Amino acid sequence: MNGTPKQITVSLALSRKFCIEDIEELYAGIKLACSEYGVDIIGGDTTSSLTGLAISITAIGTAPKGAAARRSGAKETDLICVTGNLGAAYMGLQLLEREKIATAGKDMQPDFQGKEYILERQLKPEARREVIEKLHEENIRPTAMMDISDGLSSELMHICKQSGVGCRIYEERIPIDYQTAIMAEELNMNVATCALNGGEDYELLFTVPIADHEKVAAMKDVRVIGHIVKDNMGLALITRDGAEIELKAQGWTTQQ
Repeated sequence: MNGTPKQITVSLALSRKFCIEDIEELYAGIKLACSEYGVDIIGGDTTSSLTGLAISITAIGTAPKGAAARRSGAKETDLICVTGNLGAAYMGLQLLEREKIATAGKDMQPDFQGKEYILERQLKPEARREVIEKLHEENIRPTAMMDISDGLSSELMHICKQSGVGCRIYEERIPIDYQTAIMAEELNMNVATCALNGGEDYELLFTVPIADHEKVAAMKDVRVIGHIVKDNMGLALITRDGAEIELKAQGWTTQQ
């Protein structure tokens, strides 16, 4: 939401199979992350669970007056931007699953050589705090913003629905890391589909006024991938060969 995190609350539900050392290790990791981002743990509840472990964390932050970016603010002609690259976390998950199957019941070590980046993207995602800071420095106020946790397609559809607009994004503009592309090829998967729907990248998706094009295009680790259009034009991906495909969400959904 274009804000700065200040505090978190941590609530846990634990079954009896977890020992105190497990929880101390979990909190050591949380404390390390809080130290890195200048965030305080200010509370939360702990309760018992019959089924395993549940973790619920609420982040509380601040933003300059008028700067908070919601999902409902995108306007026609706004530019659609993403940070970093997409699909790497999903490819890291696929690699872990493949090696788990390949080494199951065997005296073998998993082969992760040359795939360290996509593993890190799956196992240790990092918040894009520096992008928020840079937007503030450049006096760029996103009109809408959210993180890409469920996949680019799903998140962009949320913004468009709540803003009452449509969109056009371009396949050739979607940022994809080399290791992601190689892993997708090894698994015979479409890398663009992985980037659109894989999820868990935790990059930022945001829209900015077209007047800020030069400034946002010059920002490190930010890529303009499309633009906002009228609602009646729908949501579409423009492929590398110029075809227009309806954008659909194939990422994670919440079970009711």
